[in-house]
Amino acid sequence: MRIALALTAALLLFAPAAHAQAPWETAGTVTDGLFDAQTELVLSGSDAAANDAARARKAYAGAFESTIAEADPTADKAIEDGLEAAATAAADDDSAALAAARGTVRAGLFRGAYAVTTEAAARGDADTARRWLLLREYRTATRFTRPGAEGTLALEQLGRGTLTPKVANQAVTKDLLDAYQARLRELLADVRRGIEQNLPARRAEASAQAAGYFAILAPRYAEDRGAPAAEQAQAAFDGLPGTIDAAEKALTGFTAAPFTPEEAARRAQQLLQFLELVPVEYGRGVKDTNVTRDFEIQEAVAFRTGAVGAFADLRDQLAKRDAARTQTAADAITELGKLVEFANKNKEGVATHEQVEQVEATAEAALKAAMPKAWTEPTDESDYDLIALTLDRMEAAVGAGQYRQAEQARLEAYAFFEFGPERRLRSFDQGLALDIEGLIWFGAAGQDGLATQIANRAPRREIRATRLALDAKLGDAAATLGDSANKATVVTNSAIIVFREGLEGVLILAAITASMVGLRRRLRRPVFIGAFAGLIVSIITWVLAITILQSLERYGEKLEAVVGLIAIGVLLLITNWFFHKVYWSEWIAKFHRQRKRYEKLERTGFFSAQAIGLFVLGLTSVYREGFETVLFLQSLQLSAGTATVVEGASLGLALTFAVGAVTFFLQRKLPYKKMLIVTGVFIGFVLVVMVGQTARTMQGTGWIPITPIDISLPYWPGLWLGIYPTVETIGAQIAAAIFVIGSYYLAQELKVKRPRRRLKRKGASPPGDREGMPVATNGEPLVSDDAQPQPVLGGDTSNEVRVE
Repeated sequence: MRIALALTAALLLFAPAAHAQAPWETAGTVTDGLFDAQTELVLSGSDAAANDAARARKAYAGAFESTIAEADPTADKAIEDGLEAAATAAADDDSAALAAARGTVRAGLFRGAYAVTTEAAARGDADTARRWLLLREYRTATRFTRPGAEGTLALEQLGRGTLTPKVANQAVTKDLLDAYQARLRELLADVRRGIEQNLPARRAEASAQAAGYFAILAPRYAEDRGAPAAEQAQAAFDGLPGTIDAAEKALTGFTAAPFTPEEAARRAQQLLQFLELVPVEYGRGVKDTNVTRDFEIQEAVAFRTGAVGAFADLRDQLAKRDAARTQTAADAITELGKLVEFANKNKEGVATHEQVEQVEATAEAALKAAMPKAWTEPTDESDYDLIALTLDRMEAAVGAGQYRQAEQARLEAYAFFEFGPERRLRSFDQGLALDIEGLIWFGAAGQDGLATQIANRAPRREIRATRLALDAKLGDAAATLGDSANKATVVTNSAIIVFREGLEGVLILAAITASMVGLRRRLRRPVFIGAFAGLIVSIITWVLAITILQSLERYGEKLEAVVGLIAIGVLLLITNWFFHKVYWSEWIAKFHRQRKRYEKLERTGFFSAQAIGLFVLGLTSVYREGFETVLFLQSLQLSAGTATVVEGASLGLALTFAVGAVTFFLQRKLPYKKMLIVTGVFIGFVLVVMVGQTARTMQGTGWIPITPIDISLPYWPGLWLGIYPTVETIGAQIAAAIFVIGSYYLAQELKVKRPRRRLKRKGASPPGDREGMPVATNGEPLVSDDAQPQPVLGGDTSNEVRVE
């Protein structure tokens, strides 16, 4: 019995401790009491309001108050003063004064919690810091911002011993200062709305709370701008609402939680991307001066809002570098907001797409001129942020049953990935890049793709599962790109393309110059000079193409689709020529006919008509191949970047020069036709892949629809064959194959079978009819008009070339 009584007494003794409120719960009791007082003042009168104010004051007393007073006596005094003012206001039936008192108390509670949390983190007390960190403000979550979690993660690591107290305290402090500055801007906006709409209680509470929030930021403000400036700023906040202009001016350009150089560059990229997307979305939503799609205008407003937040974070640093251009950017961003907001509220008489583009271009140009170079260079981190934020929007749209908006957000997320991290990722880990694409589109890694799920209107639970798998793959991509992976894949692909086209050029030049031996050897010189000029012109064409495409880069997937279509057209022509046996025999024969004409021209002086003709022949022979190469490499350059492609192109060019040296200088015999057959098959393979990938890109732009096929494919068909499980992509590849194979049989009928039947009916071959006759590698028919055999180059009757 005595033992039972002792246990009961112990339980009663320790029960209060076991059920002691957490700091955030105690603070909630205090602020709820004051809110109830405001309500009762309106509904029941001053007596009931005074009782609630007294309850709030009682809740604050005790251990909670002692902890705050020890960490920050000034915060404790502000809370006490606010509670006293609340009691007085309740008794006097003064709703505005009561609202102001509640704002003061709320700000004081956050200020005290800030002091307790940072002190605990600094001394390594993770448990105390975690409890008090819950009593805090957060950045308001929008479509393009997320509540900070850095402080929470830092304290978790501190508790596990994987982070030092100093580093943890820095992370917590930065997280909290960033949140309070963001909320302070919102409070100033509330003050201004309260003034404009004549809402006394609203402007009074926001004014008092803003003054208390600035007190949290004041030490950092003094550190950045000096003590006198901090005192002036505090006076402006204490004088609210009457000093709203001075308070806003004091906060302009100030960053309480300064970015590291990497964070600043990351935020700058977000700013530029947000701005670039405003006219893109706006253009989709208007036609001339009329709004045609409300959703697109809302997207433009959202991106502009994101740009405003990013600009506010960087404005102080930009102003220090170039105040004039920073102000120009600020004015343009403000004007951009007026244009899109007007379109969001009106259907007619809105700004044209060109006007919005011009304002955005002004802002972007001013920002880039004011930014350090490192800020203007794209970073993968900012793209990952935008992907995550856009996928958040997609999930929210699915949850609201708005699947059209969800599909739009999915396409935007894919665009951020494709023209950001994917360019590098394809050089390092093709399989991972395809997994991410599959999860965004039609499925991978055992999960259905988001495109398929949205098309089938899958529930949010299923889409969430795919999103989690996608997040894991994106994390792997970030880790992969952070390592020093090699670029062998992209370099190899570029080298193959250049070597393939270079080999064609070498063959043509070898065939042209094969008979230029002995005394006629001098005729080689203008041909080779022309060939070298063709190479130089090809390089110039490459540079011009890069410049033009970079100026059009904002068109993103549409640009890649157009380039892909051009490359497909060239590939179809080349493949068609190759399989028709017209490409080599008739093309080389054409060059031989031209060579013979040029050899008969005037031969006086180096700049003779003969030399000029042979020069042009060499130039066109090489430039034709060079131009094709430029077209092929542009599609690859858009995906992998210029530097990587240049490395591969240089390797391919070196191999081409090596083959040329062996051919023309060492007089070696090479199996050209076998090499060309192999590379020709490769070109056909590239054609199939490019058709599938370009069709998929066109789906991303919305130019062709998406009709999923209910099959699950591993990643390798998409990687190696460009096969994606949709009716449109597979249908396009089948159509391309039918075109090439069908045209081959048609050419066989027209070029070979029909002439043979005609000759058979006549019983003889007309002397001048060479159609269908075999042609040697030098372009001459193996049987002449007088039926006398003609020698092949070097006396070789095979399909190989020997240069004497």
